Amino acid sequence: MSEGVLDRLLAGETVTVSELRTAVFRSVFGDRIGALVGLAALVWFALYWELNFFSSDQYAFANTLVGVVEGHLSIDEAVYGPPSGSTPGTYLVNGRVYGRNYGVVVVSAVWLVVYRLLSVLLDLRILLAGLWSLAVAVLGYGIGAVIDRERAGTLLGAALGAAVFVGNLAVATPLPSRWLPVLALQTTTALAAAFVAVVCYRLGKAAYTRRVGLAMGVVAAVGTPVGFWATVPKRHSVTALLVVLAMYTLYRSRAATTCRHARRFRALTYAWVGAAAWVHAAEGFILLLTVAAVDLPTARSNRARDLAVVGAALFVSLVPFFLTNWLIAGNPVEPPRLLPNYDGDVLSPGATDGGSATQGGAGGGATGSDTASAEPTGDGSGSGLSAVVATAVGLFGRRLPGLFMRSYGLFLTDPGRIAAVFVRTGYLDGLTASEDAAVNLSVLASMPLLGSLVAAPMLAGKRHLSAVRSPHEWSAIRVLDAFSVGYVVLLLGVFLGSLPVHHMFTVRYLHPLYVVGIYWLARLPAVRRVVESQGRVLAATTATTAVAGTGVYLAAVAGGDLVLDESVQVYALWALAVAVVTLAWTVLATTRSGLDRAGAVVLGVAAGSMAAYLLVSGLSLFPVSGEFLLPGSRVLSDAVHYTRLYGSSPPY
Repeated sequence: MSEGVLDRLLAGETVTVSELRTAVFRSVFGDRIGALVGLAALVWFALYWELNFFSSDQYAFANTLVGVVEGHLSIDEAVYGPPSGSTPGTYLVNGRVYGRNYGVVVVSAVWLVVYRLLSVLLDLRILLAGLWSLAVAVLGYGIGAVIDRERAGTLLGAALGAAVFVGNLAVATPLPSRWLPVLALQTTTALAAAFVAVVCYRLGKAAYTRRVGLAMGVVAAVGTPVGFWATVPKRHSVTALLVVLAMYTLYRSRAATTCRHARRFRALTYAWVGAAAWVHAAEGFILLLTVAAVDLPTARSNRARDLAVVGAALFVSLVPFFLTNWLIAGNPVEPPRLLPNYDGDVLSPGATDGGSATQGGAGGGATGSDTASAEPTGDGSGSGLSAVVATAVGLFGRRLPGLFMRSYGLFLTDPGRIAAVFVRTGYLDGLTASEDAAVNLSVLASMPLLGSLVAAPMLAGKRHLSAVRSPHEWSAIRVLDAFSVGYVVLLLGVFLGSLPVHHMFTVRYLHPLYVVGIYWLARLPAVRRVVESQGRVLAATTATTAVAGTGVYLAAVAGGDLVLDESVQVYALWALAVAVVTLAWTVLATTRSGLDRAGAVVLGVAAGSMAAYLLVSGLSLFPVSGEFLLPGSRVLSDAVHYTRLYGSSPPY
């Protein structure tokens, strides 16, 4: 909420409804450009939004959601997936089956209730298509107002929105009720992904300029895997949002002009920790360690009052996490991931398969998402202080040190695995035939713009080593630099040792890395010069590459009779080539001037290439159910889903 309005409320003064509405809007979006960035991101995600179980652990999420809406945390019936209900992401405690990711599930329960009510009154498919068309019209008006072409923007947006709505209406089919839990989960993750773009915009604007912030927001939506996971009901979009929120509030706490405002933003930074832990305990712990390690030494004040406010914010944020764990396992610090897996001997038969999941689901096996939960420390029967202490000792004393040694030891013992994660991922040795589909992209192929970061170490050394100061004297941006580096170090320490694995797609266990990468890109002076001086060229190149690249990519898939894994790896090779060019330009632009226009083209191609991949992967490569949020997307997908005709290994 706007600081002035909040101060007046706390002082007991009267605030008008208009002032309160404006304050809430500014607190959420920053300004109208921030709102447009979020709206544009949602419009973009909806183009390839498929109602589908993308991996087998999503059956568990949907079944858990159904249970939560019915008033309990347990899964009493396997509504989705195999009749036994045994899928990755299910756990057995005292004869009852539970899911995980309750932070996402509980929020999604609100959406499920809303969708069920609306579906009784209206045709939900038509309603959603209408809302999307309305968003297009509002987007046209908003963009027109920003560039002083309000009338033209309004007319164009309204015409386009109306035309698309008529087209969707012509091919619309009823939305089966079995998809409502999936739609509810996807709504949560899509909104989280959209707000990643909004917060990136606000961070860039606060740290630099509005242009830099706008570029960061657009890149988050179209130039990174944030767009890939936006409509996949897993944790990745939510945890990425919480990381960038922590970055934003940490920056604001250091840039604040008064101690009172600094204290509020500092408390907010700790509040995101509890939300992250409720979604994924390991990622919440990583965030807590990073925030504490950077905040305490660099805070302008660590008086008792400051620490009490921070501690209270942290504790309150952790209450849902503690309460959920206590209700399930009887131990507030033992999350579901640390409990024994459910093997399918409790739930009665009679489930219906709500859709086909990606074979060898993303939640199965010893994957990175389960890194912190391998070899469960309890069975949910422990309670009291002794159980809490035992869990903490097992986690901090044995598991985490082992994970870090395993992860960073790979740089010495197995550099080939490091290269497979960050540079080039193809077929993975040691996997079964059913798992060994080369559908994975490396970190660099997932975000070709990261090629620019080769210059970051040089600039960091030049900038920071030349002026070593006490942490209390660090600038807001330097504090954020320390946070971003520390967070990535801890993230890699926990998850890198389990990578690569099958069906990472975009190295999803390191998903917050891409959000941090956007910030690192904005820290490069050469990149900021391009954004400030060549913004139009950059935008035009990005859009042209996205449109033309989509057509060329689809033509290559169809003309070459490519199966799924071949289709993915064609893009991977192109993305690596683009990343190399991006790297070369950044090195040259860092050492000489006059390359800004060339940089706009290079960076635009890098961002546009990922945008093309998002469209093609969403409409052509990975669709399974044939059910899309927009009826027009279903028709388009049927026309370009070439891998469905030619097959793949394994079949999707």
